[in-house]
Amino acid sequence: MLAAKVPKEYMTDKMGQVTGGTILAPPDASLDLQQTSFLQSRDRLVGAIDDTDTILRGLREFNRDQWVLRYNEEVQSDQAKPLSVLRLELKLGATVNANVLMDSMEKSSVGKLLDERMARCTSHLQKLRIRISDTQSKVLVTGDLNAGKSTFVNALMRREMMPVDQQPCTMLFCEIHDAAHENKGAEEVHIVRDLAKYDVADDATFERRTLSALPRIFEEEEDGGAEIHPVLKCYCTGAEASRMSLLHNQAVDIALIDAPGLNRDCVHTTALFTREEEIDVVIFVVDAENHFTLSACEFLQNASNEKAYVFVVVNKYAEIQNKAKCRQRVLEQIRTLSPRTYEEADQLVHFVDARSMCEASGASDEHAQFDNLEMSLHDFVLRRRAKSKLMPAQTYLQRLLNDILFLSQLNMQAAKDDIDAAHAQLTASRPALAMCETNAHKVQRVVENVEDRVVARTMEATECTLAAALEKIGRGECADATVLLPPYPGLFEVWSYARNVRLALLTSLGAVVKQCEEAARTTTTAAIHEIDAVGAAHLPESDEPERVFVPEAMFAHKNASTMLAGIGVSVDVVAVNISDLFDVTHRFAYITGSSATKPADETLLLPSISLGLGALTLAGTRSLGIKSAIEAFVRVTDILGSRTARRWAPPIVLLASVGALAWVVLDLPNAVPRNVGRSLKRDLTSGRCVRASGNSKAMLRNSSDVFSTMHGTRVTRETRKVLRLASWDLQERFRIAILKCRTCVEQAEEQERCASIALAWFENTVDRSAAVSETVASAIDVVK
Repeated sequence: MLAAKVPKEYMTDKMGQVTGGTILAPPDASLDLQQTSFLQSRDRLVGAIDDTDTILRGLREFNRDQWVLRYNEEVQSDQAKPLSVLRLELKLGATVNANVLMDSMEKSSVGKLLDERMARCTSHLQKLRIRISDTQSKVLVTGDLNAGKSTFVNALMRREMMPVDQQPCTMLFCEIHDAAHENKGAEEVHIVRDLAKYDVADDATFERRTLSALPRIFEEEEDGGAEIHPVLKCYCTGAEASRMSLLHNQAVDIALIDAPGLNRDCVHTTALFTREEEIDVVIFVVDAENHFTLSACEFLQNASNEKAYVFVVVNKYAEIQNKAKCRQRVLEQIRTLSPRTYEEADQLVHFVDARSMCEASGASDEHAQFDNLEMSLHDFVLRRRAKSKLMPAQTYLQRLLNDILFLSQLNMQAAKDDIDAAHAQLTASRPALAMCETNAHKVQRVVENVEDRVVARTMEATECTLAAALEKIGRGECADATVLLPPYPGLFEVWSYARNVRLALLTSLGAVVKQCEEAARTTTTAAIHEIDAVGAAHLPESDEPERVFVPEAMFAHKNASTMLAGIGVSVDVVAVNISDLFDVTHRFAYITGSSATKPADETLLLPSISLGLGALTLAGTRSLGIKSAIEAFVRVTDILGSRTARRWAPPIVLLASVGALAWVVLDLPNAVPRNVGRSLKRDLTSGRCVRASGNSKAMLRNSSDVFSTMHGTRVTRETRKVLRLASWDLQERFRIAILKCRTCVEQAEEQERCASIALAWFENTVDRSAAVSETVASAIDVVK
């Protein structure tokens, strides 16, 4: 036993003075062995904390930079339990499943939530390391309002130190330290406003007050209404001067912390929950009449998860009539709230009356119960120090390492699933990519052949059609049957007639040009359908909309505001020339045999000339004689020298002129269309009246039929442009399809690469975490 009871009247300090109460016997050799075991366990846990911190920081970095951690609370593992420390609290209603919510969230969001949780765990590990490395043990006395916390502290200290009243009077954190070892023996109160900057040797970091002023300090702070209250550092010596006192012994120094009540207000309760992680031992004071309130249950559950063991003091037990019933109900609640504490209830749960210890009139059995509590507390804090100080760290580390193992194994399986999915994707995507690229080259060749064939046929058909139309116009006929020549208006309007004939012939030629364009539309439409069919046969399925070919859009861009502009000729072509009435050049060329064309009126011209010569011969034979007439006509010089010939020459010339004039006038309705047609054909084939751009002129310079070649080039250019657009559209669709296939391949390859790295990384993390967990488990064995 660490402590032995001696009769009260024989309790003396080292100076031989009677002190009263119970003192602890000097430590035996087993205490040194316990201290050695404690130091060994502490060193193991410090190393485990450092290793766990390294693993956790690596997990955070891997989560941020390479692999977003997967999270699923319902997945079970043979080696690890579901999450506890790293559990994400997602509460959107009682009926909402957390994993359903996880599925609806982005992976990055889940990764950020886990990163925040791991950051808090990293911070807690650092505090945990500092806490177990600290030679001082912090003992927190807490509980509900008016549970008797301050009275209990006074009983432990064997002096009236903390203010006691029926109303709640402790609203500050009051830490009680041993003055002899921490403040050079001076009993005083340090009011600390900034705990992080506090230094007992620096007066600038605190306000110094006497210990007797402690009740006044509580009143001042409560009346001041400050939002952030200071921490009180109370340095005192206990009633016992033994080196085995509660605040100091040869093994450890203890800081006894009196805390505000849990249900005083939310600010103090939150502050208490925050400081709870700095505490080594929690002494929870319960009112025997009220048992555990809701706030007490919540605090006790959190403390049990963190520390496993909680020292429970059921105060005011002397006032309870049915003590057995009270003990049973309290123990039932503790079994639910802190199972580990319930297992050692004989050592950790005590039913006492602290007020009786502060009053001389207390019953002996009540003093005995409190003495037993004090011995158990000394034993728990000192001899079982490894359990009270190190067990919380061991418990937290074990839970955290289990969570890391759970997450690692969960993500190992996720990485394997990603690798399998990537393999399946690559098995389908790589052949699809190769086929798509092959089909793209194949279809491109087919489309080029279609384009060349259609363009060649369109060029040939357009030129032949326009050449045939020019031939008909050259004969004075309209090129299109729907256009008719204007009626002859008479001799006095022959000039207007010639102009109207020109317009009619040009209009008919324009109709033929439109027929060529329409034929090109039809041919191009058929070619577009052929290209679409080829694309549909070789392209993979796609959700993108296809372009729709509109044939009416072909040739619609031309600035054909007039008929002449529509067929590409200048306005000079409608100007009437004298040759449109009588083409002397053409007649002379025909008579001399230099004209290759034979106009339709030559059958009438030759009989007229023969008839005139016959009449002249008959008349001459009667007046001159046949012989003399023949000789006169044969010999021109004789005729010109003959007085008879000179006498008949004027009548003959006049007669011939009148006949010719009559013939010309009578033949105008037929001659004008022929003359105008020949003129138009000549001007259009030579390109004199054709309007063409600079590039077209250079190309048409050596053409024998400029007009036909120009329109053939124009129509085929438009056809080629449309087919080229269809080809480009098909190429773009193939490019998009190839890009999608290549993207699928690249994404699958990247997924496989990342998953392989993640699998190896998590396997290594599992091995490291398991090794650290074994170290923690061995430390727990040493503690036991």
